[in-house]
Amino acid sequence: MTTPPRHPGSYGDLLLSKVREDVNLSGFFQRNLAHDTASWEPWLAGTAPDLREPVVIAAQALSIGYRDRDHDLGQAAFWAETHLRLTRTLPASFDPRQSRLGYGRDHHIAVALTGLARVEAMRGAVEHAYSLLRDAERHFLAEEEVRDRLGITERPAAERILGTGGDFRDDLYAQLAELAVQIGDEEGARRYRDLAIAHRRGDPSAYGEIEELILRGRFHLDGDRPDIALRHFQQAVDLAESAETQMQVADIRSNAYRYLAEAYGRLGTPRTALATLDRARAVLADETAPKRNRLAWVEVSAARVLRRHPGLGDPMAHLLLALEHCCLPAGPGDPHSWTTADGRRLRVAAPADAWPILLEAAEILQERGHLTDLCELLRVATGIAEEVRAGAVDETSRLAVQEQRGQALVTLARAQLALAGTTHAPQHADAAWQTVETLRARTFLDMVGDAALTPPGGVPAELAARETELLERRRALRAAPRRDSGFWSAHRAVEQELADVWRAMAARSPDAAEYVATRQARPTSHAEVAALLRTAPPGPGGRVVAVNMLFLDDARLAFLAVAGDDPHVRVATARVDRTRLARFAAANFGSAARVRELATDMEDLFQHELAGVVAPFADLCEPGDTVVLCPAGPVHNVPLGAARLGQDVLLARNPLVLSPSASLLRSRRLVERRRTARSYAVFGDPTGDLAGARREAAELAQRWGVLPRIGARATAGALLEALATDGTVHVAAHAAFTADDPLASGVRMADRLLSAREILGVRASGPDLVTLSACESGVYTADGAEDPMGLLRALLFAGAHSVVVSLWKVPDSAAYRLMTAFYSALDGTASKAHALRAAALALREDSDRFDRWAAFALAGSWL
Repeated sequence: MTTPPRHPGSYGDLLLSKVREDVNLSGFFQRNLAHDTASWEPWLAGTAPDLREPVVIAAQALSIGYRDRDHDLGQAAFWAETHLRLTRTLPASFDPRQSRLGYGRDHHIAVALTGLARVEAMRGAVEHAYSLLRDAERHFLAEEEVRDRLGITERPAAERILGTGGDFRDDLYAQLAELAVQIGDEEGARRYRDLAIAHRRGDPSAYGEIEELILRGRFHLDGDRPDIALRHFQQAVDLAESAETQMQVADIRSNAYRYLAEAYGRLGTPRTALATLDRARAVLADETAPKRNRLAWVEVSAARVLRRHPGLGDPMAHLLLALEHCCLPAGPGDPHSWTTADGRRLRVAAPADAWPILLEAAEILQERGHLTDLCELLRVATGIAEEVRAGAVDETSRLAVQEQRGQALVTLARAQLALAGTTHAPQHADAAWQTVETLRARTFLDMVGDAALTPPGGVPAELAARETELLERRRALRAAPRRDSGFWSAHRAVEQELADVWRAMAARSPDAAEYVATRQARPTSHAEVAALLRTAPPGPGGRVVAVNMLFLDDARLAFLAVAGDDPHVRVATARVDRTRLARFAAANFGSAARVRELATDMEDLFQHELAGVVAPFADLCEPGDTVVLCPAGPVHNVPLGAARLGQDVLLARNPLVLSPSASLLRSRRLVERRRTARSYAVFGDPTGDLAGARREAAELAQRWGVLPRIGARATAGALLEALATDGTVHVAAHAAFTADDPLASGVRMADRLLSAREILGVRASGPDLVTLSACESGVYTADGAEDPMGLLRALLFAGAHSVVVSLWKVPDSAAYRLMTAFYSALDGTASKAHALRAAALALREDSDRFDRWAAFALAGSWL
């Protein structure tokens, strides 16, 4: 185990110095064995189980001290894991009769699992915490069975001495119920609440009664019955105030006061609510070791009262104080740090507690227009949200966290752009680019990280093989139906090993470092993009300009542009009604018949709707510049090149290339031209109903001197093999788009539908060009992070340098003429972007209707 960095002078440090001096702890702490696990075996061999028990308790105390007093979750996790490992060294035969405290091995393990679960929940790994607690429940019940079997009826010695009883079971069920709610396990939440209440009915202690009253009050409060809830909370407070002092009664009293205050607030008596919260603070202040998360939530409760009644005080002051309770002093370079009003630098130590506080504070700052403070808090919030997301290893939990973070990133980018506009300081626009890329690219790059990709040359075979093995182990773990505490420790070990392998890979070469950056889902900064564009071969007409889009609100669209000669991001905005554009795109695109009607009878409407979208390109790029466009929202599925800019359409002015995100440009394969050793694969008319596709495939195969796979020979397996081995792959076939599950979209081959999801698994260095001369092959949807889903995305994941797709079905004759012109231009020196533009504009000379010439789009590399 590796000890995390420490902040000396804390309560935990003081306690650690004390236990090192204690001669009754069998030398465990004096010899620093917690930090040297290789030396455990000799110590265990010389230390009897009953003598290990005090060491177990000391490790538990250290974890609690660092967790509740210092809020140092790194140290708390280290000692919680040490505590758990120590309990597991107790022999299976260690039962309550052999214990000085009256607890057997299973009870000690249950307590250790519960302590580790508390730390994990505070870190944001809620699902991990829940699985640890369920494991703790199994050990606790096993301990109960042992006591019954041995006929032990009296309470453990520790509980008799301290005057407590039943506290662990109560705490365990309460935590399980709360975490079950957080992860959406409604059945589990009901079960554990019922178990808690049933147990407390049989518990004569005040603790059990108070907790039952609070549970009942929360039930009515959640049901919007604050008057009934108030009675339960008041009874809980009265009982807590009259009860004899116990270890946890202050904690319970503060909880009762807090919920009582919430009920008062709901009933419209804010002054009484605030006075009740003062009593909660006083109770916690009297504790020798107040739990900082309890203090934080008292302040959050006060802030929520004041948000509803702003005349009584400033809610922001209470939220910032709550945030301080989730933090520790920041050292140089500490991540997720922020500056208080009095100049102190703090870092977030409890992400799960800080996350909702930060979001609530951001809402207030946004309402007040305090952009600088808003940016600082949202920067911290989005950073810790990634820690929470990383702790959720199943896809559902990961996407739920990402959706929460997505809105925070949108707000942050908007605030950064607003600051750029008001201060004219270029660093705010640069920061906005990074935020937009994080928003757009995270899911994209995360999925690439799990796909089967071939490392670049120069990476030793043993490293590549080790990476493959670890990725397979991670996939198998994530597919496991049961996730107990063993699952999480195994998953964490695999993640650490992968990080080590990727660190070794990255040190091999720049290409390997870029491969690892993609694997680890790191977005690309504007400076990196500019540097890549500077090294790319120049186009025949001008520069390459990357443009990111972001809707600032429902009426404004922002454009963030970077070219190779740009030291900073250039920004433009346009009035674009997002809702109206979305309705227009949904009503008129995707179906060839609708597009034909639009192009024939309503082109003026088309030009009117897209005028605001294309207007900023006049300032962001020069005629002849190649534009790499990362669209936003409804812009994904409209033929932007057919919209007029000045006297002609945008495509006539600028070659266009689509990209799911600018971070895709990190891969040098997209900015280097690869046309040397060519191999071709041609597929046509797999379903036997596309005569034009059959002719198109035969003509292209003849051009390239290869045998076409037509009709029944055009199978899914043959196409997968071609994607893994050939340089140019052309498919003239039907495509299908599934809106509800875009990765179920695919190409209809002779034997089956080859889905985007299956294409993601292709292992290849990547074909230079894949052309899908098929209806709707380029249609996709975007998730909450503006990340496009569909065939295009899957092919780029699989390693394709460039992909040509269609937004709607084009008549066979038009598709054939455009494709032959495109490939003819590629046989010369033209880049793919210029070749496709030339082919489309040539077709336009025969028919100005954009439904015939504007359907095809290029994505990925423009070279």
